[in-house]
Amino acid sequence: MSIQATMLGSYPKPPPEGGHFGLRKTLHAMERGEADEGDLQHAKQELVVEVIADQEDAGLDVVTDGQVGWDDILTPFARNLAGFSTGGLLRWFDNNVYYRRPICTGPVEWRGPSSVEGWTFAQSVAHVPVKAVIPGPITFARMSVDDHYRNRGKFVSALASVLAQEAFELEAAGATIIQIDEPALLNAPEDLTLAKSSLGLITSQLQSATTIVCTYFGDAKRLGPELWELPADCFGLDFVAGPANEQLVDDMPKDKALQAGIIDARNTALEPTAGLVATIEPLVDALGDRLSVCPSAGLEFLPREKAKAKLERLAEAAKAVAA
Repeated sequence: MSIQATMLGSYPKPPPEGGHFGLRKTLHAMERGEADEGDLQHAKQELVVEVIADQEDAGLDVVTDGQVGWDDILTPFARNLAGFSTGGLLRWFDNNVYYRRPICTGPVEWRGPSSVEGWTFAQSVAHVPVKAVIPGPITFARMSVDDHYRNRGKFVSALASVLAQEAFELEAAGATIIQIDEPALLNAPEDLTLAKSSLGLITSQLQSATTIVCTYFGDAKRLGPELWELPADCFGLDFVAGPANEQLVDDMPKDKALQAGIIDARNTALEPTAGLVATIEPLVDALGDRLSVCPSAGLEFLPREKAKAKLERLAEAAKAVAA
């Protein structure tokens, strides 16, 4: 039996202490008029190569580009869609990181892919599958200001339509795993029906890519077993901030998989391998090879060396249980 160790999303941008931070230096050079967009793109790609190497060296089976070219998960998409402007900085849930709040000012329309070029480059330099990550329509809507539709259902549907096109383009480019991040759904059980229809717009466009609906920063207990009715192949749950998620596993349908967030993405303390093994074993007993393991959330909050060490422990624990 094999238990995959995978990345959830973001990875720290700054290098280990004393390392060369090419991206920051390039941004400063642009402020002085000494670098251009081409230099910035090159610096971002160099950083993608670094963070993928970190993840592969740690032993992960599936990696991401670390979202190192993004300010946050919403801004790259909002900036590339017709109908949006960008507002001020707000805290990303209850964390010490921030995002720029998108403001919908007109009809939401597709203006070309937002993440395909970045994913394509990442996969070209990786030796394992690179997971594509996009925001979910419920989270996108709830973290935005709607000054145009002024109707939750219409706004979410409009977002789902353009995100469906993004997912379609990612699969066409070769992405075999597409994660749809829906952390806001945890506190919005009233949006479950809307989530089913909007996520269905996205996943129904795909032929063979594995789809993951991913939540974090809490448990899904308020959603109950109805969570499993969402149209996805796999569900990402946070077992650090949401230990009550364990209660949902017994009700998981046999045709669904679980991506379990078991290392703390918001704490520098390094988990003992034995403790991670103890967390994984009952999940394996319930799910078998339908289980993969990952961080509880994005790792952008941690120092680079701490993030890599945590991923090494994650991969060690997964291999120890599978042995």
